Amino acid sequence: MPTAELRDLTVHIDTGRWSETVLEAVNLAVPAGRITALLGESGCGKSMIAAAITGLLPASANSTGQVHIDGAAVRDERTWRQLRAGTVGLVPQSDVTAFVPDETVGAQLIDLHRLHRARSVEDACAAALYPIDGFDLFPHQHSAGQIQRAALAAALLPAPRLLIVDEPTASLDTGTGYEVWTNLREYADTGAAVLAITHDAALLIDTGVTDRMVFMRHGRITVAGPTTEIRTLEDPYVRGFFQQSGQ
Repeated sequence: MPTAELRDLTVHIDTGRWSETVLEAVNLAVPAGRITALLGESGCGKSMIAAAITGLLPASANSTGQVHIDGAAVRDERTWRQLRAGTVGLVPQSDVTAFVPDETVGAQLIDLHRLHRARSVEDACAAALYPIDGFDLFPHQHSAGQIQRAALAAALLPAPRLLIVDEPTASLDTGTGYEVWTNLREYADTGAAVLAITHDAALLIDTGVTDRMVFMRHGRITVAGPTTEIRTLEDPYVRGFFQQSGQ
């Protein structure tokens, strides 16, 4: 049974000024002990899937279909709050939003540890490659790469059974990104389900960390399968990602 599953999920956004269907009839399973990579062009709906699978769809969203966590459909905000308190972890694309602005990152990580006591601060920071000498800095004093690693450390502290990472290496150099992907592989190997949203097909192939690759376009899933099979597909859209990465 998948740790998380989207069943025929359609999401329509209506702000009053514009409206658009951003996800259409999406079916997606995120199994335990595996890394599922979600790829697609900008604006295709990847981050909206992250929002749906963590119960954080915007107020302007209307949705049909179901989101299941550990086999049960989640339908109310109270349940989502309980899940986000420990079962479900998210590293958002805008990493600085993982922290309140007027408290140091170190203090916030320590507070998270005291709340959950599932994983030590030192262990989470090591897995995220976040340097402890940044503890005394406020979020805005971090570089993009530093705050990205800090956000990953924060998400790992509760030891969530489902971890969603949205562009986890976008602000990192290749070497650091390689290490982060390797550490995410190790985390999945503990039994966690990991959904990784990324553009970086090159690092995925170079590290060999992903079990499954899912491609989106215009709010729909177009191609999905084991990474070893995806690499051999002749689908022009999929090949475009590998050609961009020199594969």
